[in-house]
Amino acid sequence: MIKHLAAVTVFTLAACSAATQAQSDASAAPSGPFSKKHMFSLGITRQSTNTSVSATSENFEPVVINLDNLGVDERDNSYFIDYRYRFTPKWSIYAGSYQFSGSGEAVTERDLNYDGVEFTTGSEIRSELDIDVYILDVLYTVHRSNSVEIMLGVGVHALDLGASFAGNVSVNDQSSEFRRASSTLLAPVPNLRGTATWALNKHFGFSLVAGWLSADVDDYSGDFVYGHLRASYQISDRFGASLGYQVTDIDITEARSRSKLSFDTEIDGPSLTLTYSF
Repeated sequence: MIKHLAAVTVFTLAACSAATQAQSDASAAPSGPFSKKHMFSLGITRQSTNTSVSATSENFEPVVINLDNLGVDERDNSYFIDYRYRFTPKWSIYAGSYQFSGSGEAVTERDLNYDGVEFTTGSEIRSELDIDVYILDVLYTVHRSNSVEIMLGVGVHALDLGASFAGNVSVNDQSSEFRRASSTLLAPVPNLRGTATWALNKHFGFSLVAGWLSADVDDYSGDFVYGHLRASYQISDRFGASLGYQVTDIDITEARSRSKLSFDTEIDGPSLTLTYSF
């Protein structure tokens, strides 16, 4: 459901923009709440995650590992930063980054293998998960009035995903050995992006950012969707703050020469954002 929500939102924005283009639009030069060329945003979000990973090897049967079962923290305080530059009245560049990380320890309830390393039942394993997302988009204003602006665009996401497992594994009744397995997946993939901003008055407003991308590029397959809804308050001419909710869904697989690496994760949570624009 989450996957289709953001995609539907983007195409809904496109349909709305097509309808409104037939109406009279504001002047080409932005004014009022849309007159700022530069906007910096810094935020924090309290995210929860449900993540499964696998790194298959030709020597083992494929195993999907649910990180919740290995004690990885379900919630984490994460930070994000972004910047938008309106270089013409209609065109803008957006760049941003956000991350999630979690770790934990648990005793395995079954035999596991990850990237060619086996962990037997009863082993105490420490697990770590790191997700970093980098965004670069070009956006075009398809509709603007005194209170509403709708932008659509394309760009590139770089997904940097990592998982690691480490612990003492029983070899026989008398001895054990320390084993560690880790892998990272760095996938640069194109994306579609849509934004809608509604200024209720001089101080209050709402904004929605939604996007979708297909990760079916070269050795990668899967998709990535996200959405961020915010209610904002403009404290002064340059400073603002907003409360919102962010949702991200990543399902991506990389086919390697003798193995396959997969990440399937859903991340969501409330956000607090501070903005500076001029």
